[in-house]
Amino acid sequence: MAKFEFPKNPGTQRETPFKDSQGENPFSDGTAQSSDAIKENLFEGPADSAERPYLPSDYESVLVPNPEGAWRLAVAGLVLSGLGVVGAGIAIVGSGNWIMPLFFILPLQFAGLAVAAPACIIARRDLRAIKAGAMSDAGRRKSRLAFWLGACAGLLGSLPVVIYFALLIASALSR
Repeated sequence: MAKFEFPKNPGTQRETPFKDSQGENPFSDGTAQSSDAIKENLFEGPADSAERPYLPSDYESVLVPNPEGAWRLAVAGLVLSGLGVVGAGIAIVGSGNWIMPLFFILPLQFAGLAVAAPACIIARRDLRAIKAGAMSDAGRRKSRLAFWLGACAGLLGSLPVVIYFALLIASALSR
């Protein structure tokens, strides 16, 4: 069967650049590889090397632990959330109204949540990497502490927000 060629396609009559006039590849070094070089099992190691057991010291921990940063974020989130809760209590008792302090204290609690959530994420990522062996074990305690402090800061910051919005909805429904 004849090869179909497009009449106006410039690539149909083109010659390959990998063969010169003698049929040789001008880009090769002139030594042809024998077919013996290809092994039957491509995943087999070299025959001349001796078997060596796996040694964990051969590998380097590639991930950099960041327990300090996670711990600082968790403490900052805990402080901001605590200030928000204490400030809300003082403002509600001082003003006798729970709606007005809402607008002043909620941004502080949202800031606490915004700082505590990344602390939990970073600490959890570090703990998983330590468990997988991709990170040194030196920061495990501080990462675990940062995770739990961040979780407590998240709960401390989110609980009053949920209560505020529940009170707001309850007051709107009671009217």
